[in-house]
Amino acid sequence: MITQPLMTASSSSDTETDGYSPCPSQMGADLPAEPHKIAIVAIFLAVAGISNWAALAYIHDIVGREPLPDFIFSLIPQQAWALRLGDLMVTFCAGSMILLFIFHKHRAVVIRRSLFIIGVLYTLRTLSMMCTHLPPGYDDNNTRCREQLNGTNINWKIYFSRLLEQTIRVGFQDIEDKMLCGDLLFSGHTLVMVVSSLIVGYYLPEKYRYLRFFPQAFSAIGMTCMIVSRTHYTIDVFFACLLTAGVFALYHAFCEIDTYRERKNSVLGNVVVFAVVQWLEENVVPGRIENKFEIPFYEKIRNCLDPTRRQRNADSNLSNSSSAAVIETV
Repeated sequence: MITQPLMTASSSSDTETDGYSPCPSQMGADLPAEPHKIAIVAIFLAVAGISNWAALAYIHDIVGREPLPDFIFSLIPQQAWALRLGDLMVTFCAGSMILLFIFHKHRAVVIRRSLFIIGVLYTLRTLSMMCTHLPPGYDDNNTRCREQLNGTNINWKIYFSRLLEQTIRVGFQDIEDKMLCGDLLFSGHTLVMVVSSLIVGYYLPEKYRYLRFFPQAFSAIGMTCMIVSRTHYTIDVFFACLLTAGVFALYHAFCEIDTYRERKNSVLGNVVVFAVVQWLEENVVPGRIENKFEIPFYEKIRNCLDPTRRQRNADSNLSNSSSAAVIETV
């Protein structure tokens, strides 16, 4: 009769010493929204995206116009219609991710994690584009791409007009008009599709798990379209898949390390970028968060419309006043 409580107390002590406690979401508590972190990560993503478009505005006048050999290109002729379908698949994937953001119970945590991962990937894409300039893969590059300007013709006004155009269009280009060319290694379309399917698959509640097949199917179709339309080389899509899956897995592997101590002492803890991840996750207890859907602001709206709310507040205030009076008397 005495042994069991002693074992429980010892176990509790070990847990406290180890720095681990159950995730608040698993105990029914809400995780902190921390909107300032979402704002900072959103700014980081915006800067990363703009850096991509700035790189494209610069690279366009440098890259060659003779397409490189590609294995898939040698098997399947260019399919111009596929680019429009590929853009549609990107939209569907991004839409599914946004819907998850809206209805997930812990949407604030999911949003800041997702935006940070996408921001890191776009930063890597900017570095990749600036390091190696691949020529566009279209059969008719000179027809599809805008005219290149030499050093005497180009000026800052042209450069910033290109950047502004890409920013307004959020990176999409009008396929009916001549395009800026050179944003190839690696595929931004594939980045968005793969990260959307991974996020939806990871954060879907168990009873809705079958829905993960939709963004996965959209991604498969979209990646195929990127290659057969010659928008990207096969290597662009392949590297985008590997890097996106790798960054996503590393981030969530860090989150799932059981204790803060183990996080600090792990291999990932020694990587500089994970100091930022540690800051993002400092108020989220280690482990997987509870995946549950809810209608946004439903509880707040219901409380506001509850006719008994005023009476309950009045009773609560009266109870608090009585408690304060008793304490003061004592």
